[in-house]
Formats: sequence, structure tokens, C-alpha cells
Amino acid sequence: QMKLICKLTIIFLVLGFIWSCESPDSLEPVAGVEGKLFIEGEWPDSIQAVALIVLSSLDPGNLAAGLVSYSTPMLSPSKKSEYFFQLEPGFYFIAGAGLTIDPGVFFAKIDSFMASGNLPIVVLDKTPHLQRAIQLEDQEVIEIDQTILFSE
Repeated sequence: QMKLICKLTIIFLVLGFIWSCESPDSLEPVAGVEGKLFIEGEWPDSIQAVALIVLSSLDPGNLAAGLVSYSTPMLSPSKKSEYFFQLEPGFYFIAGAGLTIDPGVFFAKIDSFMASGNLPIVVLDKTPHLQRAIQLEDQEVIEIDQTILFSE
């Protein structure tokens, strides 16, 4: 009889533990922008890496002031990558950008660059389709494929 009580106690303890564990009903949807980045043409020697940048304001003279996020840099001679930016709802600009220094050096000193406002970044395409203005709503994910065209 003691064995039965021990077994029942263990079963009830295990069941109580399982019921007490909370599991989320679902993951909270996020807002953001996702897509693919394509490179066409030959990489210029002056560009060490390419990334998409997200800006809250578009001031070509001070990109650091509006920089919200950036994609993982693509290194020469890559031609394609995928990206995802998780963003708060709001108004943003997305632009193709080139790093003029080694990405490792850039990320090692990013705080200094941001503080000085002097980023070693150039906006690659001046065409409107690469400086997209987007309005992002709550829990909305916009898909945008971007192509950066280097002259051949």
C-alpha cells in the first residue's frame, strides 16, 4: 500500500509540475522589412562591403544622425544576400550603402564613428527606388528586394 501511495504522489507531482509550466499561446508578431539584396556589375575598388541601411531621416551630409539599423555587410565579389530589419512602426528610408573601409575595422570602431557623425559610408544609388521611403504599420512586414547596380 505504501508503494501505491508513493507512485500516486509522484504522478500527482509530475502532473502538477506539467500544468504549472506556462507556454505562450503564440509569438508576438513583429513589424519590419525583409527581402533580398542583389549586386549587378563589377565591384569598384573603393567599396569594401555593401549593406542596406535604415534611416529615420535622410540627410546625406549626416547619415549617422538618422541611422536606425543596417544589414549584414556583403563582401566582394558576393552578388546576393537576404536581410530582415525588425523595426518599430513608423516612417523610414532604406538605402543601399557602401563601406569604404574594412567592415571589421568599421564595426570595431562603430561607436567612435557614430559619435563623430563621420561614417565611412557612401550611398551607392542615388535613384529613388533605392532610397525607398516606407511607412510601417504595427505588426506589418514589408518585402522589398533591392538591386545595387555598379557600372560595368
